[in-house]
Amino acid sequence: MERNPQPREMPGGMTPRQRRDNWWRYHWLYVLAAALASIAVLGVIWEQAAKERYDCSVALVTRYAATPAEIASIQAALERVCPDCDGDGEVHVAVNAIQIDYTSTALDDAAIQVMTTNEDKLNADFYTRQSGIFLLDDPENFQAAHGALAWLDGSAPPEGAMDWEEMTVPWEDWEGSDGVKLDNCGGGRLWFARRAAFSQTDEAAFAGAGALWTALFGAD
Repeated sequence: MERNPQPREMPGGMTPRQRRDNWWRYHWLYVLAAALASIAVLGVIWEQAAKERYDCSVALVTRYAATPAEIASIQAALERVCPDCDGDGEVHVAVNAIQIDYTSTALDDAAIQVMTTNEDKLNADFYTRQSGIFLLDDPENFQAAHGALAWLDGSAPPEGAMDWEEMTVPWEDWEGSDGVKLDNCGGGRLWFARRAAFSQTDEAAFAGAGALWTALFGAD
């Protein structure tokens, strides 16, 4: 049977304290829900305010894990040329280091766990459109697995395009690579690549990456 609750009337002769107690008896759950919703909203606001703003994000996807020193060195080199895309007077480039081996088939349980975690990390990067530029040590298998790379001018290739050489620039071809030591990640062999934009939303998300690419290699 459908219930149609009616507002409860306060009994006569109640003291102010009894009225307050009676009100809380029937409304405490609504107050709690409102308080929890407010806390959640404030948490999101705090997280966004506390999060460092980046002008561009670069995903470093390599077979061997990059050391903190390598990541910091790459970041510093890119920040020397990256434009101030958000106009805040500072330049920040995020380097999202992700360890994935696309060729290994003999993995122990620990390695499988690491691989799965990093695949989830890369998928999250894809889903949130975090990185518009990649640094890869295995661009051939990366493109075969994800089909995510653009031509060098930023245009999206047809589905199934595997011409990774036409989508990448060797790390050492960038003049700013001098002085950046990559002893562990990539074995010193890396390639720059752009993420393909398949929609206007993609294009807007990767605008900062396009500006950095132009700073790295000149106008398309």
